[in-house]
Amino acid sequence: MINRLQIPQRAVLNRKIPKKAFFTQADLSTSEKEMFTSQIEGIYLLSVMNQQSTNIPIYQDDEFNYAEVVWIYVELRAEKNINRIIGAVHKSIPNPVVLIVGSSEGQILLSTSHKKLNKNDKTKVVVEQPTITNWIKPKEENTAYSKLLNALVVSNLSFENLHSIYEDIHQWIRCEELIQLIGTVPTSSDKSKEAVSILSNVQKHRKEVEQLQLEQKGQVDFGAKMDLHMKIKQHEQHIQSQLQHIKELC
Repeated sequence: MINRLQIPQRAVLNRKIPKKAFFTQADLSTSEKEMFTSQIEGIYLLSVMNQQSTNIPIYQDDEFNYAEVVWIYVELRAEKNINRIIGAVHKSIPNPVVLIVGSSEGQILLSTSHKKLNKNDKTKVVVEQPTITNWIKPKEENTAYSKLLNALVVSNLSFENLHSIYEDIHQWIRCEELIQLIGTVPTSSDKSKEAVSILSNVQKHRKEVEQLQLEQKGQVDFGAKMDLHMKIKQHEQHIQSQLQHIKELC
């Protein structure tokens, strides 16, 4: 993955991290510690990107303090409790993490999670809900997933500052959901951000459809059922229109 994503050599560390280091860094529960012990084969610090190793400026404002972007590789023994493991890794490290999880079958998934400063205590961070891709076969070529990995090659990312490079990675990882919907990803970073914004609207309409469908199932009045049916169709039309817009960005 270091070679595939062309992480600059000056920023590469590629060293194993003892699992116990995570126990002391974060307030992990007993069950989380058990997951680390039984389900993780190894944890590796692939890279630390900072101003010294990459010449990318730090970023600091009232919400964020990004002085480093950390790349972590977790090798799994079993594909169980993956979301909990990912959440535990993100909360164990105060810096923004690009997390790569590897399965025993040679597949990977990627995860990011922005970290905002705690408004009551600037020495602590609030970890946002992680974004997680589906499993990817990194050696496959000429697929939508290979296009996604090509977009994540470090030289293709924004070098404005450490927040912008992490946000770029984060947006591309969010674009993985588009592969499930339309089979491809946008052609540029700017288009990826626009596509993700539209995707958020698609997700809102989908939730509305699910809620209306539940209401429709419980409705006995024919007129009310038809009214709900029409509302569902309107939301579905919005979804199709927005997916078509996304396709035009790809």
